[in-house]
Amino acid sequence: MKRQKYRLILLGMICLLFMSMNGLMIYSILELQKAVKTLDKSMGNNQTQLEEQIDSISYNFQKTLQEQNRYISSFEFIYDDLNAKTGKIGLKVKVVTKESQQNTRLLVTYEEEGGKTHTVPAVRQSDNLFEAEFEIPYNKDYHIGVLIKENNTTRQEYLDWVYNIESQMQLQVTGAYLDGDYSYNGDGELKVSGTVHLDVYNPNDSNPIKGVEDNYIKAVNAHIYIDGVEQVVIPMEQDENTSGGNEYVCEVDQKMEFAQGQQFELAVEIQDSLGFHYKTYALQGTADPNGELNIDNYNYGYVEINP
Repeated sequence: MKRQKYRLILLGMICLLFMSMNGLMIYSILELQKAVKTLDKSMGNNQTQLEEQIDSISYNFQKTLQEQNRYISSFEFIYDDLNAKTGKIGLKVKVVTKESQQNTRLLVTYEEEGGKTHTVPAVRQSDNLFEAEFEIPYNKDYHIGVLIKENNTTRQEYLDWVYNIESQMQLQVTGAYLDGDYSYNGDGELKVSGTVHLDVYNPNDSNPIKGVEDNYIKAVNAHIYIDGVEQVVIPMEQDENTSGGNEYVCEVDQKMEFAQGQQFELAVEIQDSLGFHYKTYALQGTADPNGELNIDNYNYGYVEINP
């Protein structure tokens, strides 16, 4: 009887232990599910906030663009003649506004690459058309903008960049060379003979700048210098047998006095229609005490460009 009683007590204790373990597991599972739900909710809130921030940034960006461009309907840059001697080019800015108000004033600003700003008043040509004319150095980049003044309120709109025009208008001189021979025997006489060749290209066949005539070659000459003193000038003519560019040639057959230590230069010089002067070297050398002409290849292919 006692044994049976003890068995029942032991069985009851086992049942209670089993129930308590299951209860703990169930409680843990419920807490885990609750934590997962809380995490999901938190992540959902963060995702919603992120999407709202992205939408806000996009809206503000679009709004800024609309605000920035709502006053100007169109604009145009018109270039005047470029002259290398003055170092400047004329520029006309035509601005068409979207609204016509008699109390509207426009000021065109142009900012150099270094940050220096200049302001030019625009003249009203019609209800919506304004024009400003000024000159800028052609060898710098400029940021062009417009200040719109209405009833003591100033609004600024940025238009575009005017890029370095000089490099776009210059001829492309690839270099000159002598197809011939030279000799110096140490007796004070230098002989040079052969054909001088020059390759030069005009980059303006598809130049996007309007209002400026294409640059063209006015004159090409070969020059012989001794210690910087010009000895002879030989005109060069365009070789009609070449294609894909312009090649100029001339024949040279010269004998000249040439002493020890003196420097010899066979240079080719080009003058273009904009006033640029180009100089490159076909042959350079210095006489040494041993009766040799030491050729200097340092400047071969180098091109000097000056107004």
